[in-house]
Amino acid sequence: MNLLRFNYSSLLKRSKNLSYREQITNITKILMTFLKENNLVTLEPFKEDGSLKDDLALYSSDLTENGNLLFKEYYPKWSGYIDRGGDFNNTKILSDGLSILKNR
Repeated sequence: MNLLRFNYSSLLKRSKNLSYREQITNITKILMTFLKENNLVTLEPFKEDGSLKDDLALYSSDLTENGNLLFKEYYPKWSGYIDRGGDFNNTKILSDGLSILKNR
């Protein structure tokens, strides 16, 4: 089963509020950069100019095994941290989670 893990355009469509849309874009850039730098994603989430692809959608088949486990176990914690006013640039929850997954 190929599960949808993240859909950038769907998140953007939730609101026309520009500050919300900017926050979603920033969070997505941080997340995709983390996934790419740690070789957890098999697709290219960025255009040649470095911006996010407009139709970016991540499915379980686009992630490595650890990428899928990270999305299941640690992405909700990081997302919750951000929702409670945490700094989306702080990827410590994701980094620590990945470290735990690698050492299993």
